[in-house]
Amino acid sequence: MILYDERNVDACTWPETPLGRLARDYFVPLMKQGSTAYLSDRTTLRLVEMDDLRIPLAVNDAEYDNSALHSTYARYISLQLTGVTAQAYGAVRAGVMRGGMKTLGAMLKAGRIDKCVYVDHWLVLRNLSTQFDDAQVARLTDFLVEQFPGHAIVFLALNPASYSPLLNTLAGRGYDFVYGAHTRVLLPTQADVTRQVRENRRRDGRLLEAAGYRIVDGREVPGCERRLMELYRALNGGKYHTNLQYTEAFFEWTLRERILEYRLAVKDGRVDGFYAHHVHDDVLWSPLFGYDLSLPQEVGLYRGLVYQLMQDALDVGQTIELGPGADPFKSLRGSVPVPRWSAVYTKHLAGPRKLAWRMLQRYANDAVRPASGAMLRRIDGDGIVGFGPLQLPFTPPTGQTPLEAARTLREQVDALEAALEAASRLEGEARLRELAPLSQTLHNWPQPMPRVVALRERLTRLEQEARRKPAQATSAAAVPPVEHARQLLQDATRWGDTALVAAHLGDAPAPHLKALVEALRQAAGSVGVVLTATRGDKVVLVTAASEALRGLGLDAGQLMAKAAPCVDGKGGGSPEVAWGGGSRADGIDAALTAARQYVQSHLSGTVLEGAASGVPGRSPDERQ
Repeated sequence: MILYDERNVDACTWPETPLGRLARDYFVPLMKQGSTAYLSDRTTLRLVEMDDLRIPLAVNDAEYDNSALHSTYARYISLQLTGVTAQAYGAVRAGVMRGGMKTLGAMLKAGRIDKCVYVDHWLVLRNLSTQFDDAQVARLTDFLVEQFPGHAIVFLALNPASYSPLLNTLAGRGYDFVYGAHTRVLLPTQADVTRQVRENRRRDGRLLEAAGYRIVDGREVPGCERRLMELYRALNGGKYHTNLQYTEAFFEWTLRERILEYRLAVKDGRVDGFYAHHVHDDVLWSPLFGYDLSLPQEVGLYRGLVYQLMQDALDVGQTIELGPGADPFKSLRGSVPVPRWSAVYTKHLAGPRKLAWRMLQRYANDAVRPASGAMLRRIDGDGIVGFGPLQLPFTPPTGQTPLEAARTLREQVDALEAALEAASRLEGEARLRELAPLSQTLHNWPQPMPRVVALRERLTRLEQEARRKPAQATSAAAVPPVEHARQLLQDATRWGDTALVAAHLGDAPAPHLKALVEALRQAAGSVGVVLTATRGDKVVLVTAASEALRGLGLDAGQLMAKAAPCVDGKGGGSPEVAWGGGSRADGIDAALTAARQYVQSHLSGTVLEGAASGVPGRSPDERQ
């Protein structure tokens, strides 16, 4: 095992792994130039070589004026003091709380709480911790105790969604755990996405384009570094003054070397907002975010940028970690809170130093954690997991780890793709029977990533082919209307409890059509009907809506209005049943597709209006 500093790090050899290359290209320049060339925090950087791993260290002694990223004192005292105000707690209570926290802070300083070695600490990059095995943790701990005998050994802010195995390994090696804060995550396999969440995302997704913005790669805007720094500081300096700050050189360097991927909101050649992210182990995290606070809230920069950031992850089946802050807003977009724990080794320290850490552990675990949990329950409900008293072993509060979620999602989509391919080799009713469960799955998919959207489109084409060909070969009248209605309902497109029967029936005669529509209208539940038939080169259209569907604001006239123009036709009737006709038979598929899209769009919009507004948050823009 070898410890490197800025003088001898050039002698280090680099394994051909993603983290090995990142250590060489990102961490070594920080070591050589010093943290303050790029960051507002002062810290000493070192690198440990162990096996095929290159492990970054941040070594602190008394950096009490650093940000929470590099100061235990700032994390638990300075940062917490900013939230204890007379407006939030009342003048008397706030005074008592601030007095107690300052007293605790003085005792922590006396115990030299900031004399720490942060292990596997990549500074601004998160979620890069290595899943060390038990033998590696033992060797690394012994080595660091030997090299830094007066420092606490700290693995900082590990969330059990990603790092339960590592946390359990550290527990087995005598590490104690201090509650740090919470973060928010959204797994791509998360199934309980409500209509409200979908509608909030749908609205957010339209904001930037409606305001005239384009999202572009940061490398397409030369010379944008100063503007990015200004936007970040305006949000995270004045508004969140305890946050880490970055120099213009940091933005220029991370842009040029693609250490971070930058996305910019550009309008009329001006950059008004941005975010930067990186990905590791199927988790996407954004350490940098900024937007122009002088622009009106109605522009929706914050909401639109967060939507784009989430889509960067969900479109490719990755977990998005959104971090803390603006919790009401992020909860309304489907994320869930997850705790973060720091693992601390102090067995080699003197008694007063151990006492300081025990005091901090009691304060964080018995005061900060319950308060954090209570706040999150008010926002997310009583179903939040992981914010009770510390219990070992750690388990992922999200059920799956991000790696497991990504693997599960890929396997599910691969299976759907294979099932569609198998169904495509069938004909008529046999194909429709195979497609029916696939339709239910695809149309209720919680995160419609591009692969899923493409499969939906193929499903629709396969359904249209299967419904058209058998109808042209045999007369629909050969099947009794009640039985025919049952078959059509079995193969209907479904969104939850709502079904849409959209089918072409070939040359079905008028009496059969009338009886069929009546049978479908009497079906239980929320049912819509769009049927087409042909009379030579003419098209017959009939639409219908059950009473339950009309209760959702959809009727036969609306369905006719969407379908008829596709066949160059028109029609009319009552909200229950409408009849029409057209002259363009080659538009039948488009008519059926238009009806399906209209129903899907309408159903996705039937949420409680205003559910996403008026929620207290950190800024007017974040409340939406």
